[in-house]
Amino acid sequence: MPRLLGLLLALPVLEIVAFALVASMIGVGKAILLQVAFSAIGIAMLGSLITEARTELRRGGRLTTLALDGSRGMRGLAGLLFAVPGFITDAIGVLALVPEFRGRIRRLFAGAPVPADPRPRAAARPTGDAMVDLDAREWREVEPARRPGA
Repeated sequence: MPRLLGLLLALPVLEIVAFALVASMIGVGKAILLQVAFSAIGIAMLGSLITEARTELRRGGRLTTLALDGSRGMRGLAGLLFAVPGFITDAIGVLALVPEFRGRIRRLFAGAPVPADPRPRAAARPTGDAMVDLDAREWREVEPARRPGA
């Protein structure tokens, strides 16, 4: 946690340096336009998540299930990082959208150690009793069927 706090305190200086580097490569005007575009994307992403949350509440859902959904949580983090001006936060936001990096980012914020050299896992084909990970839009909760005579 102290390492993360130190990075947060150094972030403004690092963002200024990153902006200067990008501006020297593409020009100040283009760098500013790029930052405005990323901020607009982040605000739009956060607005879409708020709309999804309102819809979920109207359907009788709970905010806890919405907040604990890994996909939406990482989209919210990415939107927040995009909305904050800076190329470093934008790069971290892009990584939060990539499924291979989501677990690492979660472990980073949770404080658990991140393995130094993780081996890539081969995609396994699901068998009859394998777990399938679905996005919240791909499933719905239903009442269990009652057994006759029960």
